[in-house]
Amino acid sequence: MKRTIRIALALMLALSMMAVVGCSSDSEPEVETPELEALVEPPVIGEAGVLRVGIDLSYPPFGGVDKDMEAGIDVDVASVMATELGLELETVDISLDEASAALENGDVDLVFAVPFNEEYATAFRFAGSYVTDAPAVFSSDGVVVEMNMLGAMNVAAQQGSAAFWYLEHEYGTGYVTAYPSLREAFDALEAGEVDAVAGDAMVGAYIARDFEAIAFSMQLDTAVPVGVVVGSEAMELETEVRALLDSLRADGVLDTIRSKWVGDLPELELPQ
Repeated sequence: MKRTIRIALALMLALSMMAVVGCSSDSEPEVETPELEALVEPPVIGEAGVLRVGIDLSYPPFGGVDKDMEAGIDVDVASVMATELGLELETVDISLDEASAALENGDVDLVFAVPFNEEYATAFRFAGSYVTDAPAVFSSDGVVVEMNMLGAMNVAAQQGSAAFWYLEHEYGTGYVTAYPSLREAFDALEAGEVDAVAGDAMVGAYIARDFEAIAFSMQLDTAVPVGVVVGSEAMELETEVRALLDSLRADGVLDTIRSKWVGDLPELELPQ
């Protein structure tokens, strides 16, 4: 899209400034807001002038609420998408389990953070991905963990997570030291109670920002694309969103947003 580069550069500057901690000025950075000119209208979207996006606001770093403000990777990507389409953004807090019904009922135009895996591959019309995610291992900074070392290590994970079940399958029932949350597992690693933590790579990298001595160590299993889905009949909207995501990726906007939330987490390896 012709407008993407101008708006993308403005967004990248704003995100970079927002990510700086401890700056001397208390004022928010002023970024010129482009004049909106709607590129899609009903019936491609449900409401004129508005892009209604389903985001799980209980799932940081993808979606959350910070100081009464909605924030996260999904909110950032949805914001620039809405601007590129010349629309106002309206977020709707929904879980992944509610996504199908919300699209079918016309409550939202798009839903974010849907993994493209066997479970969801036939349930939605995928319009493209903006990140990849995978189970991963985190360790004390400077400690290198390799796959052949895991069997002899005390590894923690969130009870019932994908990483938990992966390790239980590979090394036997009872192998994992389970915690109610991934953050509590990180607390145990920081305290020296476990040797490593296994968990979602994106979520873990976000949490690790609060632990100076903990870092990503290795990818545990193959990654899956995480993306945007539309209703089963929304072929025109799917085409618009797919082209827009491709453009934002080419312009580096998606990388900038990812780095803002998960730092220098390496790109995760997708299956061939």
